[in-house]
Amino acid sequence: MMKRAVALLALTLCSGTAAAQTSVAEVSQLRLYSSFWQNLHHFLYVSAWATRPIVARAPRLAMPLPPEPVVSLTPEAKSTWDAAVTYYDRNVASRDLLFDDDLTRVKLALADADDTLGSVRIDEALRATLLEAAPIYRKYWWSDHDAANRSWIDRVSHQTPTVAGPIIARLTALYGVPWFTTPVRVDVVRAGKSQGAYTSNNPRPHIVVASGDSSYDGWSGTEMLFHESSHALFQNVRLAVDSAAKAANRQPRDLWHVVLFYVTGEVTRQQLAKNGIEYRPYLYATGLFDRAWPAFRGPVERHVRPFVDEQITLDRMAAELAQALP
Repeated sequence: MMKRAVALLALTLCSGTAAAQTSVAEVSQLRLYSSFWQNLHHFLYVSAWATRPIVARAPRLAMPLPPEPVVSLTPEAKSTWDAAVTYYDRNVASRDLLFDDDLTRVKLALADADDTLGSVRIDEALRATLLEAAPIYRKYWWSDHDAANRSWIDRVSHQTPTVAGPIIARLTALYGVPWFTTPVRVDVVRAGKSQGAYTSNNPRPHIVVASGDSSYDGWSGTEMLFHESSHALFQNVRLAVDSAAKAANRQPRDLWHVVLFYVTGEVTRQQLAKNGIEYRPYLYATGLFDRAWPAFRGPVERHVRPFVDEQITLDRMAAELAQALP
């Protein structure tokens, strides 16, 4: 009976679901999508977190729901939607979208999904939950979410090419690796992970960015595309930083990630300045440096900036940075 109900519900999905698997824009081998299934999956994940109480100092894995008009569901629709949110709360939401291998497989599988999810390899209970929630999401939320995603993509895909060439040239020179030769998928979702964006690298790079995160407005959207892309290209720098820290008997959590933030932000800032645009990198504009990594700010500014400016080598930067850590 359940399988028949799911099949009937799947038939109610219109062809727009398949169309949503067509990319909206492409910038420097970054192919941007507003995918129905990715958005539904992430929206249910965030909606599950929204039902949980906020506990001081307890980590939250999802961003807050974006401020949007309250929708009025019919009793039947509300019952079905609440059941889907409950499923995510009990079975999905406590797992990290980035670090949980199963959720990475779900994300990659949904990138290839058709209208009925018949071709994707995911847990059958999850498949049924998504199919049952899909008509409700399409009726009450999807149109607005898709429009917001496409608006974000349109802005970022028009502004980024004006600076992409020189930024990519500098980043790849600093990383010691070439840029992507095949397109990298970027799924733009309305709501997602607590940081708003994340990238998995295995078995292939796959980026997710939340258009509902206001910290990605303006030119920070461009910086974030290069930041997330850099996760797939940063191996040499990460190895140098981690090895130097170990040699100096330091174990600084997230240091390599702070360096990644700083490098992409500073390269973006400098290129925008050449174009006559004043820009504050994400680390500073959001207060993330002082909020999350205040002890790293001085050492990173002193020792990573000369590396960005190609005044010192990667190994020297990593060694001096490690020695300067508290």
